[in-house]
Amino acid sequence: MKDYIPHKDSELVAWSANFIAIVTAHASEWGVTPEELSRLQSITEKFALLYAQAYGPLKNRVVVAEKNTARTALMAEIRALAQFRLKNPVVTAAHRVALGLHVSDGTLSPVPPPSTRPELDIDVVDFRRLKIMFHDMGSNNKARPYGMVGAIVAYAVLDAPPTDIGALSRIALATRTPHVLEFTEAERGSRVYVALCWMNEKGEKGPWSEIENAIVP
Repeated sequence: MKDYIPHKDSELVAWSANFIAIVTAHASEWGVTPEELSRLQSITEKFALLYAQAYGPLKNRVVVAEKNTARTALMAEIRALAQFRLKNPVVTAAHRVALGLHVSDGTLSPVPPPSTRPELDIDVVDFRRLKIMFHDMGSNNKARPYGMVGAIVAYAVLDAPPTDIGALSRIALATRTPHVLEFTEAERGSRVYVALCWMNEKGEKGPWSEIENAIVP
């Protein structure tokens, strides 16, 4: 089935604006919490702003990378909301059409929850850039496990090794390997810690990988 999220950035800007306007109007009756709504609004606005910059006269590699990161974060937020909150029975087929979502015909194959974890390596791309290469645990194949939309990448620049995943405050969605992380000039020479987990089409997350680390070049 064709993905309901538009592939082109220009189309996603308009699509996501429509999506959030409808969700905002029905948030209370659909059970969307203020925290979920605020997070979705913030991510949507950030992507729209970075899109304008990335396609404007001041376009540069850093802005484009930030736009791509914002896009993957927005897609992950929309998918999670669509698969959980928007499957509330009060969300009708008409609502889902208006939101730009597919209306299920009941014939889709069930998607299993993630049961395996990614394995990852970190390598240098260039100044302020690291690439995360990952694959399914115990596999030599780069393909994602069945039903997975990608790997959630949690990372943070820290002074000491984290004691749990919650300390990795930056989040991105990697739909293919390698996935490039961008850092600021001030972060060069610092140590970044990274962990991954698979996320399926329902927005369900699997077990986390080991926390790996590298120096920001």
